[in-house]
Amino acid sequence: MARILAEGEALVEVGVMGLRAPDGSYTENVKLYRVVSAREISPKSGMTKGEEAACTDIAAVLAEKFGQYIAGTRKAAAK
Repeated sequence: MARILAEGEALVEVGVMGLRAPDGSYTENVKLYRVVSAREISPKSGMTKGEEAACTDIAAVLAEKFGQYIAGTRKAAAK
């Protein structure tokens, strides 16, 4: 669907969809976008508040797992 963005609107990529040819083989991937208010996008990061929150959440989980890995490595090396 073609659409002209109104003033104050922006596109945010939300995913990628792989297309298939009529014979069932894979063809190109197409990016999927949604229209958001430009005010929702942080000028510092270029992400919406939801995207920033998701990055913060996953960063906390990954930092904890990495800490566990380092502690395990040190414990194994001390034996």
